[in-house]
Amino acid sequence: MTDPTPPMIASGVPYDVIDVEGHTPASLDEFSGSVTMHTHGPTGDHEVSGACEHEHDGAVRLHEKDHHGTGRDVRVWTVTPGADGEGFGASG
Repeated sequence: MTDPTPPMIASGVPYDVIDVEGHTPASLDEFSGSVTMHTHGPTGDHEVSGACEHEHDGAVRLHEKDHHGTGRDVRVWTVTPGADGEGFGASG
């Protein structure tokens, strides 16, 4: 059996983070450990599950996994605060 093809993501293009763990995030601290976030961008809405690690540059790297947060790596997302100080953005 083969794994399904991951949904198409526009690489390097910003996506809005709609929620993390079912609620609107207030800080990058909420992107910690294993999380599920929902994004919206040019290719639609996406559910992203994986493991997060904080970086020294004020960003979080979310290592997206297949099978709802477990299994092999699919892509790495960079999560940052919104440019206007509102909300959060992610690019994969």
